[in-house]
Parts: sequence; C-alpha cells; structure tokens
Amino acid sequence: MRSLVLSSLLLALPLVACAGSGDATDEGDEGWLPDGKADETGTPLKYKTYDVLFTNPLCREYTYATPVKTADGSATLTKKPKNVYCSRTDVPASASRPSSPQYKLLQWLAPLDADDEVFLAYLSFSNVAVSDRLCELATAGTKITFVLDAASTQSERLKQCGAEILLRGHAGSIGYAHNKVILINPKGDSTYMKMTFSSGNMSSGVVTHHENWHFIDVKRSSYFGQSHVCLMDAQVSETASAGRAQFKTSLDNCRNEIDAEEESDIKAFFIPHSNDRKRAQKYLLGGVTEAASIDLGAHRFGHSGLVTALKTKLEAGDLTLRMVADDDLYWLDPVVGAPQEVGSNLGFEADNVATLEEAGGDNFEIRFFETNNSEHLLHHNKYLLYRDGDGDAFGLIAGAANLTGAGFNDNFENIYFIKVPKVLTAFETQFARVWEGKKATSTEQDPPVATPRHLMPESFVPGQ
Repeated sequence: MRSLVLSSLLLALPLVACAGSGDATDEGDEGWLPDGKADETGTPLKYKTYDVLFTNPLCREYTYATPVKTADGSATLTKKPKNVYCSRTDVPASASRPSSPQYKLLQWLAPLDADDEVFLAYLSFSNVAVSDRLCELATAGTKITFVLDAASTQSERLKQCGAEILLRGHAGSIGYAHNKVILINPKGDSTYMKMTFSSGNMSSGVVTHHENWHFIDVKRSSYFGQSHVCLMDAQVSETASAGRAQFKTSLDNCRNEIDAEEESDIKAFFIPHSNDRKRAQKYLLGGVTEAASIDLGAHRFGHSGLVTALKTKLEAGDLTLRMVADDDLYWLDPVVGAPQEVGSNLGFEADNVATLEEAGGDNFEIRFFETNNSEHLLHHNKYLLYRDGDGDAFGLIAGAANLTGAGFNDNFENIYFIKVPKVLTAFETQFARVWEGKKATSTEQDPPVATPRHLMPESFVPGQ
C-alpha cells in the first residue's frame, strides 16, 4: 500500500501539464513509484553505453602537525582520512586513472577534429587539462560552444583559441547558470550521441572534488537525447535564456517537435521551466513518500520542502535516513566548541540537519567528508538514493542542482530522476564505499570514507 504520509505535500503541488510529445500528463506522471522494473515497463532509455564514474580521488596521506582528539575523546587522530582529504598536488595521480572522469572525458575529446562540435554548460571553468584539449580542438576548427555563469582565466584563454563563450544566468529573475552538461556532435547524423551530465563543474570537479559523472552514448533519436539538444538551443539563444517565460517557450516549442516517447526509466528536468520545476519537486518528494530508507549525499542542504518531508517521515518512524555531507556543514554545529563558518554552508543548513536528528533519533545518521577547506576541495555530490522495504534501490535523484530552493526553482539546472538498473547499482556500490569502506573489488584503491559525527576532530585546524 502506498504511504500517505506526504500526500498533503504532493497535493499542494500544482498540476503538471508538461510540454512535448513525450512528456507524461499529470494523471499518469508517477514515475517515482517503485512498482515494476524499469526495463520491463514503458519506454526504457536507449543507449549503447552508460557509465557512472565517481571521482574517488587517489591522494597521499596527510598528517596533523599535532595530534587531535576526536570530539567524543575516544581516540587520538594523527592523520586525515585517506583519499578524502586531498590537495591539488594529488591531481596527476588521480587524473591518470581510467576510472577518473577527467580521463574518460579526455578520451572522448581525443579523436575529435574540425568536422566535430562540442557543447558545454557549467557554472565554472578552471580545469587546465580539459582547457588544453578544447583549445587544441578550437584552434584546429572544431566548433566549441561553452555556456558559463561567469568568465574565467580558462574561458578567456579558450575564447582566444576560437571557441564561443556565452555568459548566461542572472537575467529575467533567473539565478546562476548552474547547468552541468556536455554534448558531442549534438546535431550530427550518427545513431548515437555522446553526452555527460554531473554533479561537478569543469574544475577540480572532474578529479579531486567528490562527485558523480554520467557518461552516455545515447540514441540520438531518443526523447532524452533530443530534449538535451533543446536545452542546448535554449542556452545558446540569448533571447531564450533572457527570462523564465522565454526559456519555457523555447523548450516547449522544441520538445513538442520530438517524435519519441519520454523514457520511463529516466526523466530530465530543466530548471527554471515552470512545469519542469513542478515535476522535479513532485519526483523529489514522491520518492520520499515511497521510500523505506534513503541514502543522501549533499553539499548544500537548504530545500525546505525536502527537509519537511524527511522530518515528517522520520517522526512517523517510516524512514531510515543516512546522509553524507562536507565537513563545512559539520563545523557550523560541532559536537564540541563554538560554531565556525569555514565554507559556503550557512547556519540554517546545520539547523536543518539538527531538525532531522531530533525527528529521526536512531533512524537518522549524518557522516562527514573531511575535505581540504583551504583549497576549496569539497564533497560536492548531491543525490537521493531511494530504497524499498527490502533495501533495494528503486530510484535516484541526481544532477547539477544542490538540494536547495534555488537549485530546484531559480537557477539554470539539469536534474534527473533515474531508474536505470545499472545506475542504481553504481550508486549502491558507491554508498557502501563511503559509509562502510567496502571495496567493489579486492584490487580497488582504498575508498573515501565519511566520518561519524562523534569521531570528527575536536577542533578545526585551519590549513589541515
């Protein structure tokens, strides 16, 4: 029987009449439900390959100049958690592994030439290795179009190489240009199109932040593939990206021309399109309604509707929640000592965590990635992995947006609800690494492991 705990929240959401021949109507738009297997019902995503890569950086050991006790006083710490705390000196070793998203991306870019096209959209761009290759391609005549929130040293360099740099966002009540997507030959004539979306920016987010990246050879004629071309066209157009209404009109007109059904096992929501905003929130909260347990990764944690939904289920005893976040969030509300704002997280986010701790008791636990604050290296993942009563994953929220109101309403964002079985398995495997230190194979490097709240250092040591 479906849980009714959050029915009032879902009913409060406006009805959705989504544009596009493949968009579901509100009446049948309940794709977050766990019933049935995604590959047995509806229209599954058509792809040749789909690889989920987690940065899981490879970093040398970092020791404290002076040992530090744990917050509960039970142990003395002499070093930072392995492969969690990193610095930029670890980039070469991390980037050279075939499992690195940067390695995979450079592989994809390697064979391109003057007849090819690459579209990219990110909040920020500082990755030198990717910039080097894009510059080579642009100089050789490859069409490179890069949408950014703000100019950077690398974007100016790439512009000098012949790429088109477009600054978007901050217009017509739209917030940041926070999309994270690459399309290779988006308007080509091959059967498949290479694309990637991620939690990470084109920065340390490809290698030493803690992120997830999705690399797909997707069927070009699929609804999923063509809808991303619609997103590209809307972002490239100065008119379409100048306001919410213009963005919606552009996407609606384009998606209405797609001659394919929207997939049943993956949904893409392009914020701030008004219907996509409503659908994204409906799937986000619908997954909470159905889940018996949730594994949650966050950088920012300010989505009030999500916090309320989680709190309601925790108070009812209907949910087990495990959360992983950056330690910037921890230091706002440490076990001992005074609160410190050491990163971009704010006090109300720590208050949200405290609300869930109080509501959930033993059914809620948060652990932290002890990252390198001095170099602004982060746990930057944002996802919710929904599980049923047997502990099996039935859905995933992932993509560019932070778990904030702005992420799901105001910015340019690409958010996904995914039921593709191999993707769910990949996230289950990753969470076991992070929470339990469980290796996927005996030869795998030591995984990055999150620290329980009571075992955090008793004090914040700047620069360490």
